[in-house]
Amino acid sequence: MNSAKANILAKLKMQLPAATDAALPAEPAAAPEVRSPAQNVEQFVRLLTDNHAEVMRIKRAEIAASVKTLLQQRDINQLMCGSGWVDALQEIEGEISLNTFYPSIDGNKDTLFNSVPAAITGSRCAIAATGSIVLWPDASEPRSLSLVPPLHIVVVEQSAIYNDFGELIRKQRWSEQLPTNAVLISGPSKTADIQQTLAYGAHGPRELVVLLVE
Repeated sequence: MNSAKANILAKLKMQLPAATDAALPAEPAAAPEVRSPAQNVEQFVRLLTDNHAEVMRIKRAEIAASVKTLLQQRDINQLMCGSGWVDALQEIEGEISLNTFYPSIDGNKDTLFNSVPAAITGSRCAIAATGSIVLWPDASEPRSLSLVPPLHIVVVEQSAIYNDFGELIRKQRWSEQLPTNAVLISGPSKTADIQQTLAYGAHGPRELVVLLVE
């Protein structure tokens, strides 16, 4: 072994004990905070709001009317959705132009990327500890619906808000049925890459509206 390489390895070995000691926590990690379902809902809403998302608490029968109101407030008359939302939004079709996203149809992706101002998706569940929404995309509702349009409307079931991620994967038994792809969302897209100035919508939706269904 040449002397330069030996010197480098010797220096690395000298640093290992210090690095190992520094990496050990001074105290055992605290147990996750346990909250009641009502407290989980309040924390979830607070963290999302702090992250510049809008949260509307509604009843299931109000989903279509709430979507129409949100779009009209923003002067938007077009919405893209997965095939599973066609029936639920049928009552507002005519006032709002509904585009159903089918990846296999020629030109559908071009429409999504170039001319759709808003999209709606459902969600798998949510996490109170971080104010995160969990999406589980599939063929009927691909992840691009939540990542591309400037406005993302997402429906979250209040009963599907878990205390933390650990509780979520245990109770939903993810070890038995891991998703092909899971998307966690905690607010609209944002970045501070340019001169450390926070900007929204650089890599995805500029606006996130959560319809929290009681």
